[in-house]
Amino acid sequence: MRSQLRDSISASIETLRNDTSNEVSQERQDSWLHKFLKRFGGKTIYVYDKLYLTRYYLLGDGSGESFEIYVHHMHATDSFRWLHNHPWKWFFSFVFSGSYVQDMYDRNTNTFGKQHIRWFNVFRGLNRYHSIRKLPSGSAWTLVLAPPKLKDYNWGYWDDENNEHIEDNVIGHESARIEIFGNKQLKD
Repeated sequence: MRSQLRDSISASIETLRNDTSNEVSQERQDSWLHKFLKRFGGKTIYVYDKLYLTRYYLLGDGSGESFEIYVHHMHATDSFRWLHNHPWKWFFSFVFSGSYVQDMYDRNTNTFGKQHIRWFNVFRGLNRYHSIRKLPSGSAWTLVLAPPKLKDYNWGYWDDENNEHIEDNVIGHESARIEIFGNKQLKD
């Protein structure tokens, strides 16, 4: 069963690797907003050397030890990822440019859904999973507020074939590369 999940993710990764529409130009690096926000420090994540996500830490360092506020610039969808959850009881995301479409699963009610997030997203509960499936404008910028991470809880994926949570370290993303920028000493 897990091998089927891995095969499904591998197929999605191959699609992402060959997807030329996912190319993002150098304009992100030169935008005034990026130039301003990079002073706060952050990281850019690449998947198969394609921009995936840039996170700017306005408050906090990514350790999750305290309340954090950051800006996400989503460059690409989660096409290579299964539905995933987060190690917080809740988080709030305010969209200030673009929008995104997410697939969702609520483990408590055993319901799947799709949601187009245009303004804000209040994500509550460890038993809720989501995955960004579409960026209608090509990218999206969000302001994210997150409480401290829960101790002894690892985020991961929902395997709907076996109805179980799979911790991230089981699947992994060997193709991911992270570039840290700014003056803060960030935690991965």
